[in-house]
Amino acid sequence: MIRSFLLQRASWISVLVLGFSTLWMAGCGDHSNPTITVSPATSLVRAGDTLQFTADVTGLAETGAIPGTPVAPSRPRRVENGNAQILQAKPNSGTGSSNPGGSSEVSWSVNGVAGGNATFGTINNTGLYTAPAVVPTAPAITVTATSVVNSLVSGEAALALENPIPAVQGAQPNPLTVGNFTLIVSGSKFAKGAQVLLDGTALQTTFVSATQLTASGTATQTQVGKGTITVGNPDPGAIISPTAYSLQIDPPLTIAVKVSPATPQIRDGGSQQFSAAVNGSSNTAVTWSVNGVAGGNSSSGTISATGIYTAPANLPNPNTVKVTATSVADSRAFDSATATLEYPIPTLASVSPQTITVGNFTITATGTNFFNGAAVVFSGQLLTTTFVNGTKLTATGTATNQQVGQVQVVVQNPDPGSADSNTLSAQVSVPQSQVTAAVASRFLEQASWGPTPTTIAQVQQSGLQGYLTQQFNAPISTYQTPGPTDGLNVVQNQLFVNATQGQDQLRQRVSFALNEIMVISGLKIGDPTAFSLWMNMLQKDAFGNYASLLNDVTLSPAMGNYLDMGNNDGCSSCRPNENYARESMQLFSIGLVLLNPDGTPQLDGSGNQIPAYTQTTVDGFAGVYSGWSYPPSPGNTAQFWANPYYSGPMLPYDSHHNKSSKLLLNGVTLPAGGTIQSDLTAALQNVFNHPNVGPFIAQQLIQKLVTSNPSPAYVSRVTQIFNDNGSGVRGDLKALVSAILLDPEARRGDDPTQVQPGDGHLREPVLHIAAVLRALNATTDGANLNYYAQNMGQQPFMSSSVFNFYPPNYQIPGTQLLGPEFKIFNSSTDIARINFVNDMVYGSVSSTTTTNISPYVGVAGDVNQLLDMVSLNMMHGQMSDGMRSTLASTLTSISDNQHRAMAALYLTAGSSQFQVEH
Repeated sequence: MIRSFLLQRASWISVLVLGFSTLWMAGCGDHSNPTITVSPATSLVRAGDTLQFTADVTGLAETGAIPGTPVAPSRPRRVENGNAQILQAKPNSGTGSSNPGGSSEVSWSVNGVAGGNATFGTINNTGLYTAPAVVPTAPAITVTATSVVNSLVSGEAALALENPIPAVQGAQPNPLTVGNFTLIVSGSKFAKGAQVLLDGTALQTTFVSATQLTASGTATQTQVGKGTITVGNPDPGAIISPTAYSLQIDPPLTIAVKVSPATPQIRDGGSQQFSAAVNGSSNTAVTWSVNGVAGGNSSSGTISATGIYTAPANLPNPNTVKVTATSVADSRAFDSATATLEYPIPTLASVSPQTITVGNFTITATGTNFFNGAAVVFSGQLLTTTFVNGTKLTATGTATNQQVGQVQVVVQNPDPGSADSNTLSAQVSVPQSQVTAAVASRFLEQASWGPTPTTIAQVQQSGLQGYLTQQFNAPISTYQTPGPTDGLNVVQNQLFVNATQGQDQLRQRVSFALNEIMVISGLKIGDPTAFSLWMNMLQKDAFGNYASLLNDVTLSPAMGNYLDMGNNDGCSSCRPNENYARESMQLFSIGLVLLNPDGTPQLDGSGNQIPAYTQTTVDGFAGVYSGWSYPPSPGNTAQFWANPYYSGPMLPYDSHHNKSSKLLLNGVTLPAGGTIQSDLTAALQNVFNHPNVGPFIAQQLIQKLVTSNPSPAYVSRVTQIFNDNGSGVRGDLKALVSAILLDPEARRGDDPTQVQPGDGHLREPVLHIAAVLRALNATTDGANLNYYAQNMGQQPFMSSSVFNFYPPNYQIPGTQLLGPEFKIFNSSTDIARINFVNDMVYGSVSSTTTTNISPYVGVAGDVNQLLDMVSLNMMHGQMSDGMRSTLASTLTSISDNQHRAMAALYLTAGSSQFQVEH
């Protein structure tokens, strides 16, 4: 390659000399014509170098000319690295000197461009030429000097551009190992087409930039030792870098090291035995390092010569370290393990105090290995915890009546490596003071259809949790099956009988609330047996599991009729009915939008609510709910397309079940070909496990039993119980109801000073009627009470749609408060309430409904005693001072005790303070 370069270079010089010699000889015959001679006439210049040109002007008069002689054309010469002799342009002292007034001033151009350019090089006004950084495609350059006086007079010089002399500064990797390799060579003045040479042998080279090349090749065993790296730039001016870079070439690596364990988790202060297997050498010794430090250090941990690693006392950041074993026989052979360091397992030594009273509390936990971010876990719930030091934590929380008895306490260290301590026990006890009559009365407004003297005494004696336990175990007041000629009024009457006289008050209240969430209506269903079967089912499931409730509602023939799941044909050419699929999600389980655990809507990045499902989801569930029909009526055989009958759950008919794949919630898809039962089971579990169910159902039951405006924190606490009752069970409705009724927010109103403006709810008509009946110690068979409920806007089991009589998100006009029951409250229904109270106190609602107000009459001689009794039984002892003063003034003017008692009951039951339950 170098010989080729030299031959080509000689050829260039010959052409340049011949051409310019001819020009020179042609001008020898006549010196009278003005001429400009540029020196040197021919040159070779490397890219980026400089060359000084001079111009000798003859035959032109020049003012102020400097005497001299013309400069003879130079022999071709190379100017290396800008080392050029600087010559001055001067006038010829020969014939040209006889031309006075001429000028020796010239202008310079390169390839016809005044001053040149970046492609062909530049030249300044003194004739200093600077070659371009990169040789152009046509490397022949013409430098021209033109007279300033006479632009027709000029002279030229020819030069050829050559690639620069490369310099090598480094090569990586170093050392190389025998075998195939790829090098990255760094340096300067690399030209396109440059080649990397290893010990003079060209490698396969790729030009990256003027400062970087990549090269690949194969190192052989004979090259082991020191090698040299040079770079050769190509023609024009092919040249090899004058200095070389030294490269180490090592023999093949025959030793392999394997460290185990490869990815251990090690707790702070703990230790781990590492081992290193060395293959390929009889010398199996290794040296150990941590994060590149031999033997490690106190920050990242230390390791012994035998591979025992000891984690540091404080967790580093990041919390991973690299433990490396390197072969003693060949340091090129090594392997590393990545160890993740974690907080240690805490040890709990004591909890103080060991006995905690229901309500707010603060406890102190002592032990060892506590870290900032550690939390005290009390009966499965994380407490608000303050880190004091590594041996002490303080925590605050609220103990509930549900937790009365022994509870488990642990300390949980934070991530990385979150772990629980050993378990200690604490005791939760009820307050020493007995439940007051007022607290019992208010509790019964939420946990029953209204307090009575008997149930108030029962709660006082048993306590709140004790009363709930009794109610959970009370016999169910069932609905009797209507006779063949009975109407829906028979079931409606039974509702009022159970509400006013049933011993299972809590079950009756909760089952009626569920009936208002999962709605059927007599506007479509004409058979009253559907409603007795429906209510008995809801009563059975009220304290069971929501999963069972959802399954029973789905297969109920009453629901099958009302929302068209019965005889929903899923044949291959049929489009399954969407009604139950849509409403069961929207109203019975998850709602329209994704919810946070506290019941607030989740928002996307633009602040918009996120839909909980799509039309495709509805289509999927519609297919799931196909193929079910009613149980056969007496004398008929079971078959699809059976007429509605209400003796038990609907029956499956797989031949009428949609067999296509079905998209459910959370992206779950049921594969095609599933059986009718397998599809239903999977779909109901898919709904049951959706995170919306807890807050969606919790918030509505709170609204029915306690308050229309629960705080997000209240909903969140109840949702937590729905998600896990403390024993790993999801959907426990008994635990859910207990959590609702015993929550601190439900109980804060027991103290009148803690009542908040948004607490409580308007008694819906059926609850209003039942509460008045119970306050007046009434007995009834329910006759005619439906008439009053209808006038108040809530005829039982006759909702105008599946959305119930009122929506849970109804906002009271002019306020920011929710008040669902106010949707059906207006001047007309308010008058209906007053009329009912009037008939109950002063008249009659039916011949089969009687009242007993003798306890009130017995104390009516003393207005204050009378108002105390009325306030306790009807307003949980929290009648306002203003109302009490007005009533006392009014009642004092009535001398007859019977009439005085009746007036007190009438005025109280008709008041807004009674109708809005706090």
